Amino acid sequence: PEQPLSQLPLLTAEERHQLLITWNTTGRDFLQDRCIHHMFEQQVAQTPHAVALLSQHASLTYQELNRRANQVAHYLQCLGVGPETPVGLCVERTLAMATGLLGIMKAGAVYVPLDPSYPTERLAFMLADARVAVLLTQEHLLARLPESSGTVLCLDTAWPAIARHSSHNPPHTSTPASTAYILYTSGSTGRPRGVVGSHRAFLNTCAWMWHAYPFTAQEVCCQHASLSFVDSLEEILEPLLQGIPTVIIPDAVLKEPRQFIQTLSQHQVTRLI
Repeated sequence: PEQPLSQLPLLTAEERHQLLITWNTTGRDFLQDRCIHHMFEQQVAQTPHAVALLSQHASLTYQELNRRANQVAHYLQCLGVGPETPVGLCVERTLAMATGLLGIMKAGAVYVPLDPSYPTERLAFMLADARVAVLLTQEHLLARLPESSGTVLCLDTAWPAIARHSSHNPPHTSTPASTAYILYTSGSTGRPRGVVGSHRAFLNTCAWMWHAYPFTAQEVCCQHASLSFVDSLEEILEPLLQGIPTVIIPDAVLKEPRQFIQTLSQHQVTRLI
């Protein structure tokens, strides 16, 4: 009865081991010599004809997505885009979103996502702060976008010109330590700030997720987060690099909960990341 509370053992030996040892054993082996798009190309070689992405009216196999991304990459390189060049992507959630993202990375450039629903002032700040050299967008979004000092390319209307470029994988110019993306904070406590992420850091996150929550063969994922959130990168790439199909959810569907649920059921989506 006279013993101070501070001397009482609050944990059993098993609980103490779990807290200090088990939960801190976080080391995982992952391919530290690869970039994100290298991993994607490896998956393409394994499952070329498997469905990679689905939307309301179309779908792309791994091979088709890779070819389109390669054409975007080669076109960007013809515009002078190279290693560490910031390239913006301001599109709605469509198949073109993933094509643009992978095309930017395959060109060795830095992916800068821009949510088209953001205020013009915020988009203008991000374009200037990141020093975006090329902006990929869609023609119907041009009216709401701020003026850019860089080249503006519409993935839809310019596609005939893009499609004339090679569909083969471009030479690798990025390293695992290269910048893969720049994501901006909300700016709720001041000016938004760009957060730089490398290929290696993102694949490290993927390795943890694949270990903690492994995919099963029959899974289907979906992409519904804003482009400006890191969640969108995880929604697109984590399943894609493991051969798991992903359903792209457009804004109009996402705003209607009942329609959103029906879409998940229609495509038998098993996981929301």
